[in-house]
Amino acid sequence: MLSIPVAEGRIALAQVIEKLRGNVLLAVFSELLDADGSCDVASLELDEPIFLAETMDLRIKDNTWPIVGNRDISRSITIPTYKVWVEPPGEYRVQDVHGNVGVAISPERASGMKPHKSFSPAVIETALRGFHGHGPWRRAFDDLTV
Repeated sequence: MLSIPVAEGRIALAQVIEKLRGNVLLAVFSELLDADGSCDVASLELDEPIFLAETMDLRIKDNTWPIVGNRDISRSITIPTYKVWVEPPGEYRVQDVHGNVGVAISPERASGMKPHKSFSPAVIETALRGFHGHGPWRRAFDDLTV
């Protein structure tokens, strides 16, 4: 579990769901906790993230987002599949989180899927502040939501 600063003395928790090449897929949870570390993260119910997003692992490596505990990934959290436009032949296909392109899908199915995107750690932090009312919510943050 990672600690992401949100506001003075308050943090949100995130969990690495999948390690990627230089990036990670993070599940970010809504509950705000005291930054003093007095909470036992293993006792929290963290089954429904507010954000599921790919980001660089820079903030983890430089300890800006320190590791504050360890726990199994909830079975309710699934690794997303994305849509990608393939030209030629001019069709949507499924793409996994690692960038592997798979089978063709209908435009109808593709309309309910997101394209594969990566977000900077700063966007994750700013979106968390916006979610909790400590800054503006921008339309671009909608792409982070589960």
